[in-house]
Amino acid sequence: GKELDSYHIMYCRDTNCEELANNFYDKRRKTENVFGVINIIMIVAIMLGLIVAVFSPVIGNVIVAGALLSLSVTVVLMPFAPENFYEKWRIKTTTVIVRVYGVLLCVASIIFAYLAYYYHIKLGA
Repeated sequence: GKELDSYHIMYCRDTNCEELANNFYDKRRKTENVFGVINIIMIVAIMLGLIVAVFSPVIGNVIVAGALLSLSVTVVLMPFAPENFYEKWRIKTTTVIVRVYGVLLCVASIIFAYLAYYYHIKLGA
């Protein structure tokens, strides 16, 4: 019932695990601002791309595909999730879940790129 010096201790049995966990959290803390800015910019780009797609399907889908690809690369390289994910599934499992989400974003990017190609051929633009 006593308070832990580090909440990583409750997940780790040896010092190597605690050191790896501390390194992960330090990296996350150092890059979270960049991660957040990239996420915001790409979400705005996706929304703008969807709006542009109403008027020009080719350009709109290219914008969405590019934004999704950038977002997927960011998520795969910086697989960070909200803190409650780490409490529920720990670091390794959460990292795998987030990277799978990044791969799904890449698949969505490919779909939108195909749609841009399809509209380019169909509309002859």
